[in-house]
Amino acid sequence: MSNQVIELNHPEMVRRPETVRQTENVFQNSVQAGWGSTDVIDDFDYVPVSPWGPIALAFGVMALSGFVGMFGLYVALTGTVLGIVAVSQIRAAQGTVKGGMFAWSGLVLSFLSLTLGSTKMAYAYSTECPEGFIRVNFPNDISDKQFLYTPRRQLHPDVVPLVGQRIFLKGFMWLTQKSEGLTEFILLKDNGECCFGGKAQPYDMMMIKLPEGETTKGYIGMVSVAGVLSVNLNAGEDDAVYTIDASLVEEARTGF
Repeated sequence: MSNQVIELNHPEMVRRPETVRQTENVFQNSVQAGWGSTDVIDDFDYVPVSPWGPIALAFGVMALSGFVGMFGLYVALTGTVLGIVAVSQIRAAQGTVKGGMFAWSGLVLSFLSLTLGSTKMAYAYSTECPEGFIRVNFPNDISDKQFLYTPRRQLHPDVVPLVGQRIFLKGFMWLTQKSEGLTEFILLKDNGECCFGGKAQPYDMMMIKLPEGETTKGYIGMVSVAGVLSVNLNAGEDDAVYTIDASLVEEARTGF
């Protein structure tokens, strides 16, 4: 009996309950850490990336197209707005999400593309029309006016002052099988007739003639033409009424 009492009072047996309690505390702390508590194990916290960051960055990369066309400027404007929203949202999260670097990078790319692309486009527009030529919008100033019939075909009064003038306008080539060494070609007001098999109306097209000895290549995109405008009201219904004796044919620097 005395041996049993001595065994139960042994120091190792006395410390066992405290050891058990310590083990339970460690286990409880580990469970708390697993549920995201920042009081015990901060090193294991996961901070997610906000989707705003990658979205803003993606628009920033696409906004670089603002240096080559109007559509890219619209993308750059959208990217700038999204970038501002992304930075604001991530800041408002107060560290619960990451992605600030993505958001700032996208915002900077979009803003630079918008400002520098707009400046480049404005400069190209202001310098593309040769000095001494009248800038004319083919669809609005000529094509949309169509013709007057009284009963013979007549020019619209708004178009008459342009005849004999040196004008500058843009359009699309009606390409044939020949794409090099062109001495003349049909210029369309848009690319609908040439690309989708439509029939161009006489007021929707012009005959462009280059000076003797000069040629041009075919362009798929918009082209700029400068020259003297003349009219043949007796042309057939399927023939061009307008003709330009061109001094300039080049790929358009701007699309408007």
